Amino acid sequence: MASPSRLTLLRYHILDECFVVKPQDETQTLDKTEILYKPDLLEKINAHLKEAVPGVKPIAMRTLEKDIQDMQVIFGVQIIKKSLKKRAYYQYAEPEMTIQSGRLNGSERARLQGAMEILARYRGMPGFEWWSDAESLIRHRFGWLSAHHSMKKLVRTSPGNDRGMEVMLSRGKGHQWLKQAVDALLDRRPIRLSMNTPDGRRTERHSLIVEWLVEQRQGWMVCALVWDEEAQESFRMVLELDSITGWDDLLAELPEGLIESSNWNWKMYIANRMELEPGLVVEPIHEPGTVRIWFQESVAQGYLTEPFHSSQDMRVEQSGDGIIFQVHLVPDATFIRRMLSHGTAAQVLEPADLRELLAEEVRKMTKSYAKLFGP
Repeated sequence: MASPSRLTLLRYHILDECFVVKPQDETQTLDKTEILYKPDLLEKINAHLKEAVPGVKPIAMRTLEKDIQDMQVIFGVQIIKKSLKKRAYYQYAEPEMTIQSGRLNGSERARLQGAMEILARYRGMPGFEWWSDAESLIRHRFGWLSAHHSMKKLVRTSPGNDRGMEVMLSRGKGHQWLKQAVDALLDRRPIRLSMNTPDGRRTERHSLIVEWLVEQRQGWMVCALVWDEEAQESFRMVLELDSITGWDDLLAELPEGLIESSNWNWKMYIANRMELEPGLVVEPIHEPGTVRIWFQESVAQGYLTEPFHSSQDMRVEQSGDGIIFQVHLVPDATFIRRMLSHGTAAQVLEPADLRELLAEEVRKMTKSYAKLFGP
């Protein structure tokens, strides 16, 4: 299949937003006002296309139906057709399924399995020390049994119960503990570890469950459910894998039932931020919001190919000598630093309170240079 054009990809992203199923508890009922029946769906797509690309020709219903079929093949998602009062509408088969996290299709799975079987022959040989870590990451991410079993698929789990990680090959930081972390994540096995605090001033010891792993520019991050024996309560924490100084699989003591009772969507938490930072996950947790950002043309071109954030809307707006992007996230400390690093080549337009916060940060930076010999 040929690579989709930018216009086709834009249609896929619009459909993706329309098909997402929001998690609901048993007390909630289907909000009929949010249902887009086929004619409404077609109208919405054409309206968005016209807004993004003025003068574009509207698509027909047969193109919409073909897009739905192609999305399932290209991105490995499952789109089901439903009806209400004999009127048809579409949605994803599982909550939070998107084209960003679709599973492999049959052909891709076969190719990956073949490559892994070839690489497995070199396990333990000089120059292939990295393979044991990479194999664990790949098997877990794509739902295959661990290495000592035959290569068979696990029963598919819903995203709400999925335990996972953002998969990249390790560049070495925290590499000493990566395999242990992957195994602990796979098995949901309690561990006890010692670690340096983010400021490096002391060492702490914690009993915890590894719930998620993600690699960022500064190295691997461990997302964990931690048990505080003294306070007799649990909390969630993000720590750098490289900060760990000791690891014990035997001495961890957690209350019975704590693991099963945990219900936390790390994937959503991570997706709503620029980057994870080490430390406690403190509630109340800020809700993500829509942010409009202007970038100078030279900077904006880079973000057209490598998005500023995973939530970046494909629809862009030309403005003077730059481009306006729209993202949906929590404007955390990393976001603030990233914006300030661009200087006058970037500017938050909305929301107003975030714009004022950035303005205050700029005033503080300016004030720090008011004296010649420090504060």
